[in-house]
Parts: sequence; structure tokens; C-alpha cells
Amino acid sequence: MPTIYYGWIMLFAIALMSFASSGSRFSFGVFVIPMTEELHWGRDQLALAASLNLILAGVLRPFVGILADRLGSKIVALTGVALGGTALLLTSYARELWQFYLAYGVLLAIGYSFTSPVTVTTLVSQWFIKRRSLAMSIGSTGTSLGELITVPLAMLAVLTVGWENAFRVIAAFMIFIVLPVGFLLLANRPADKGLEPYGYVPGEGGSGGRGSNPGLTLREASRTGDFWRLGFGFFVCGFTMSFASTHFVPFAMDMGFEQMAAANALGMVGAFALAGGLTTGFLGDRFPRKNVLATVYLLRGLAFAVLLQARDLPTLYVGSFVLGISWTSTGALTSAISADKFGLKYLGTIYGTMFTIMPIGTGVGAYLAGVIYEVRHGYELSLIMSALAGLIAAAVVFGVREPDRLGGARIERERKPQPAMTPALVVGERPA
Repeated sequence: MPTIYYGWIMLFAIALMSFASSGSRFSFGVFVIPMTEELHWGRDQLALAASLNLILAGVLRPFVGILADRLGSKIVALTGVALGGTALLLTSYARELWQFYLAYGVLLAIGYSFTSPVTVTTLVSQWFIKRRSLAMSIGSTGTSLGELITVPLAMLAVLTVGWENAFRVIAAFMIFIVLPVGFLLLANRPADKGLEPYGYVPGEGGSGGRGSNPGLTLREASRTGDFWRLGFGFFVCGFTMSFASTHFVPFAMDMGFEQMAAANALGMVGAFALAGGLTTGFLGDRFPRKNVLATVYLLRGLAFAVLLQARDLPTLYVGSFVLGISWTSTGALTSAISADKFGLKYLGTIYGTMFTIMPIGTGVGAYLAGVIYEVRHGYELSLIMSALAGLIAAAVVFGVREPDRLGGARIERERKPQPAMTPALVVGERPA
């Protein structure tokens, strides 16, 4: 009897891990005002902690990529989940600013770096040759769901049981649910389960299809212009994401929207990101991925132009919609392009180094928006900067040169007869 290829099952654990880490990360804005009121810390001081977290997580990601290449993604990811839950628990007890910086800014950053898309990219790329873009997108659906579900629930918890207990609930979820599921389901390579990668064809390289290099080193990859084009896109992705993850809820509340309405609007970003991520993953397997990625960055810039005009709830929701459909797509598409272009042998190291640029952008954006607010008492300039950054990134990423992945696939189909029925998720003894 045909069975579901195990790689698709494993994506559930990856999505759950992304759900926990992204939910805790993007709910930060929910805690800003209650912590400011109770502990008398400024928004710029809280934003600095978020920036420290994101920058440190980024700096660590090349190291995480090396660990994933050498030790395997599973042990790295599970260590990150355990550290993240511990850090959130300690954050709930912080009463001095230095304690908050140490727990949230440092320890949680280490946990985030270990569960980051660097680890996920290495893992998914080992399991999937065909449908790689879709598999990356499915794994990243947890990011969207984390924002959709965790942010409103975190706001509800803050309003009912306080911000300290809200942190503790998220920590317990990571330690007692996510960690055991990951331990049971994650596997570093298909060979660990007696399988071949999905789409493996004997006699062909396993790096992702025709035209892809079997394995560039970090030095070789960094000498290509496309490495830095994709890296620039990541900087802009982080810069623009920082506003949503850190300042969206305070921004909406400053505009006169109620607390739950503000949290729900941010949660809607996650809902639309789920649809946007799966759609762009589907399109990325059928059209040039760099064109799809450029469109995503264009939409990201337009989202902030809409938010700049948000004076009523419908306009705020339109901004959430446009921002959401561009939200998680950047990482999945960039990782798939990287696997195609640079190969799998050192992908963790290469992608980890490239991905470092994103949290640097996030850290800069989060802190800069906090400073701008304290100086100008508003976020208008931050929104304008994010809109322009998205448009520039779209133009830069459009210049990436991809391997002839689609052309090679067409030649293969013409040369080789196809079976009468090839289900996408169901296979026999070997994935195809």
C-alpha cells in the first residue's frame, strides 16, 4: 500500500518549531506598553533589547550553519527550542533592565539562532530535490500560524493574567510540547530513515537539478554578485519586518485602535502570510524564483505605503493583508534559490552567513523606529523608510541569475516518459 513520504510528515515538526519561535518573537509588541507602564522603561529601551536579540541571533547564524553541517540539524534545532523556552521563563522574572537584556536580548537570541531558517533550510534541502520551494514554504507556515494565533492569545493573556504569566505560558508550550514532538519526528537525512531524497533520480546530482553547482564553498559563494543581492534582500526583509514584530501594535494603538483590534490586525498578517507563503512556494516551483521573490519585495514596500494611510480599521486591515502575503515568502524563496545556486555540501554555512544580514537589518530597524518615535512622537518616517526599502530590494533581487532549473526540467520531461499517475505526496518505495 502506498505511503506518505516521511519528509512531508517531518515538515509538521518543522512548522511547529517555527510556530513557537515566531509566535514568541512577533508577540513582543504586545508586551511593550504593559512593561513600559509597570517597569517604567522607555520604548527605545525595550526596542534596544529587541535589537540586541535580533543582531546577536544574526551574528551567531554562520556558527549555527557550521554546526548544522557538522552535527546535523536535529540536535541544533532541539537545543534552540530548549534555550528559547528557558529564556522566556527568565524574562518573565526580569525586574531590572540588565536582567531583561540578558534573558531576552542574549539567551533568547541564542535559542532563536539555533531554530532559525538556517537550520530548517539545511534540513529541508537534504530531504527534497523536487518540490523544494513548496516544502520550504510548508515548513515556514508555522511562522505565519505563530503570528496568527500567538499574538492575539498573548494579548488576551496579558489583559487577563498579566505580561509575566503570558511569557510563562509560551515558555511552557515550547518546553513541554514542541521539544518532545521535534525529538520524535525530526531526522537529519533521508538515509536515517532508509529513504532517498524526494525527487531523487539515480545518476543525477542531488543538489537540486540541472545547472546547480554540487557544492560551492562559502568563499566561492561570497565572490558571486548574487550572494550579495540575496543578502541585500535579506537586510531589507529584516528592516521591514522589525516594524511589524516590535512596533505594529503600539503604532495601531497610537492611531486610536483598541488593544485587541491592534493585536488582531497583527495576527491577520500571519493569516495572510500562510496563504501568501504557500502560493509563492507553488509559484516558485513553476516560474523563475527570483522573479517571484522580487514581486514579494515589491508588495512588502507597498504594504507600508498603505499603513501610512491607516486612519480607519479597513485600511489597517488592507495593510495587514498586503504585508501578510509578502511576510514569510522571502526566506523560503531565498533558501530555495541558494540551494539551487550554491549546492548542498556547504549550504548551512553559506545560508547561515547570508541570513546573518537579515537580523542585522531587523535590529537596525527595530531600534531606529524606537528612536524615531521618541524624537518625533510618531512612526510616519519609519513607514516611509520601510516602503522605499521594499521597492529598492525588488529591483536588486530581480537582477539575480538563477540556474536553468525550469529548462532542465522541461528537457528531462521530453526525454523521459512519465508514469500515468505521479501523486505529489504519495509514493511507493522511492519518492519521485
